[in-house]
Amino acid sequence: MKKMTGLRLQSAMEYLMTYGWAILIIAVVLGALYSLGVFNSASLTPQGCIAVSGFYCQNAVYHSANLAFTFGQATGTNWASTTLIFVPYGQTFSSGLTPNAVLGSINSGQTSAVTINSIPVSWAGNTIGSALQGSIYAVYTLSGSATPYSLQVATITLKST
Repeated sequence: MKKMTGLRLQSAMEYLMTYGWAILIIAVVLGALYSLGVFNSASLTPQGCIAVSGFYCQNAVYHSANLAFTFGQATGTNWASTTLIFVPYGQTFSSGLTPNAVLGSINSGQTSAVTINSIPVSWAGNTIGSALQGSIYAVYTLSGSATPYSLQVATITLKST
């Protein structure tokens, strides 16, 4: 009878050791994944410039408090006196905001490189990895008209590099 109890204890110890090693390996793998940032929700945030239909916004880069991207419009009309305004996430657009980029005229189907310099620290952390989120608004007049129009043309979400 004593011999059977010893075998059961040995079997129980082998069972615990086997599963103990498996649990230890899983814990090490999870720790490594956590340290690599796999479980960081910020890494799941889409990066880039998403344009509204009829507009083009590509190659967006946020570096050293400067935002650069390529902007274009394909609305079928030619724009005169075009300016772009970056509005940070959480703030609202108003026509009295200072333009961040002056493009002049931009015809339908045309693209232009845009740089918005010196984005204030209050809009983003301005450190590597800090996020910049906001909307791009265009203020323009149609060719041959003096009436100003404004509309949101893109949404930007980027990390500083």
